[in-house]
Amino acid sequence: MEIRGFRGIFLRGLACLVVFCVAGTAGCGDDETGVRSESAKRPLPDQVISDFSITETAKGRKEWKMEAEKAFVYEQRNILEADTIRVTFFDGKGDAQSVLTAFHGKLNRNTDDMEARGNVVVIGSDGVVLRTQSLTWVKETHQIVSQDSVTVIRHEDVLTGWGFRGDPDLGKFEILRKMKATIRPAGNGPGGTGS
Repeated sequence: MEIRGFRGIFLRGLACLVVFCVAGTAGCGDDETGVRSESAKRPLPDQVISDFSITETAKGRKEWKMEAEKAFVYEQRNILEADTIRVTFFDGKGDAQSVLTAFHGKLNRNTDDMEARGNVVVIGSDGVVLRTQSLTWVKETHQIVSQDSVTVIRHEDVLTGWGFRGDPDLGKFEILRKMKATIRPAGNGPGGTGS
C-alpha cells in the first residue's frame, strides 16, 4: 500500500516536471534579443522550395530576379516568403543595375510588390550603397521605399536619416526625414591625395 502511494506521487511529480520543462522551453526559439526568428513565426506553407528563383518581366523585359535559399508559398493568400534573398534589378536594356540582399523577403503576387527585411543592403551599379532594416519595391511606381532608418554611402559621402524613396539603381533618391550628411572633399578620403 505504501509502495503504490509512493509510486503515484512519483508519477504525478514526474508529469509536473515534464509540463514545467515544456513550458519553460517554449521560448527557446528566441534569439538573444528576445525576437523570434522569421522562420519560427511563419505559418505552415503550402509548398517549400529550395534554391528558389523567380524572374519578373514586363512587356518581355526583365524587371527583377529574386533568388533565395528557401521559399515558402502560401497559395490562398497568394504570398511567397523567402529566406536569405538576393534580388537583381534590371534596366530597360536587360542589364543589371543594382543588387539587393536581405535576411527575409516577401512577394505579394496580387500586386507584385516585394518586401525585404533584416540587414537589407542595396548596391547600385556605380557603387552607391543603401543600408536599412526594411525596404519595399513598389511595382506601380517602380521605386524602392522605406520608413526605417537608412544609411546611403556614395563614394566618400555618408547620408543618414529616416525614410527613403528612390530608383532601385540608387541614381535618384531622397531621404525623407532627419537627414544628416558627412561630406568629404574629393581626394581627402582613404586612398585620396588631398592637398
